[in-house]
Amino acid sequence: MYIFEDKNEKPLYIGKSINLRSRLKQHYEGFQDGTSKALQFFPQTKTLYLKPVKNDIEAVICEANLIKQYQPRYNSVIKDGRSNLYLVFTNPPNPKVVIIRGTDLSSLNLDNLNKQVFGPFSSTTVAKTLYKQMRNIFGFCLNPFNAHKQACFYYHIRHCPGACKGEISPTKYAVHLGKLKKFLSGQFILLDRSLHQRIKREIQKGEYEKAHLLKQQINGLHYLLSTHNTSLLLKLSDATDALQYQIVEKVAHPLLKKPPVRIECYDLAHLQGENYVGSMAVYLKGSPAPAEYRHFNIHLPDKSDPFAMKQILKRRFAHPEWPSPDLIILDGGLPQLSTVFSVIPSVIPVLALAKKRETLYFYNSVHQTVSINLPLEDPVLNLFRSLRDEAHRLANSLHRKQRRKNLLIEYN
Repeated sequence: MYIFEDKNEKPLYIGKSINLRSRLKQHYEGFQDGTSKALQFFPQTKTLYLKPVKNDIEAVICEANLIKQYQPRYNSVIKDGRSNLYLVFTNPPNPKVVIIRGTDLSSLNLDNLNKQVFGPFSSTTVAKTLYKQMRNIFGFCLNPFNAHKQACFYYHIRHCPGACKGEISPTKYAVHLGKLKKFLSGQFILLDRSLHQRIKREIQKGEYEKAHLLKQQINGLHYLLSTHNTSLLLKLSDATDALQYQIVEKVAHPLLKKPPVRIECYDLAHLQGENYVGSMAVYLKGSPAPAEYRHFNIHLPDKSDPFAMKQILKRRFAHPEWPSPDLIILDGGLPQLSTVFSVIPSVIPVLALAKKRETLYFYNSVHQTVSINLPLEDPVLNLFRSLRDEAHRLANSLHRKQRRKNLLIEYN
């Protein structure tokens, strides 16, 4: 975590990054080039305050709470014409946990904004990740205290304490939601302490099943907060406006003349040629755009990665209604690049990213092969790798679904 403060110790800009040195260099370059908001807050900065955190989840929550508290002038709340996202606890008697945009908050008529609204979060991926982690660790109800006592979906997968079925009172459910609020407030030590205290009380009352459930929540919380592996959440924080310009400069692709707004990445998944699928992940201005993702079932006779990749690119460009990409990234090396090149419009720059050495391949203006190796901590490479990871995750998810479906067909 880092905070740029003015002479009155008022925060001007709050951010987070995996690699602070690289990120601060981006801000400085953006200031020099006049390509980012650093042009406004750098001259006013008197102090740079650094706050270490243990992992990306803590960083995301800490950043959101600090922005909410101090409302720094240069932390933009508008992105692509849309406001940032918030995690919101709606009013009783049917309190739900929802993800909503800031422009829609007023429609909920909330009783207490400070106690019911958490954020802002700059991307759907970040908000949904926190939502999923809370569901997995603590659980909550999709349709609490409904008149028909009809079980919600989370109840069936044991991620709901039973508010929909009337198995928990409104008062106790409010206490349960308080755990989620402590988590989103970054009160991890207080939350851990209160969970241990509750375990002792349940054991004293002989409620061993409830104590076991609380122990599972503690274990889940500890695991989440002790995981040091950085994920997509922090990689996304490095996708500044200045970084978009760095893509042009560092890659030096002859067709890449301006910062790419829409980047598409393609990957494949299969098991010995069976259940062959492909995926298209999309980043808009450095952030995931899940609504733009697409998947493809690979049709015979293509049974090799380069020709399967060519097939999905050919089918992708059979959809003129889809927005045209400013840059295409292929998961693979020269075989993929050389095979698919003929089916991609000649005005679109194409890169192949090979996993072994994270080498980027492309063709120059006279169709000669160019290869470059950026430093492993380079923010441009990190952006490309995170996009490739998204395409890989999407392809593997579809592949698993196809395998399950085919197994069920064979079994029946």
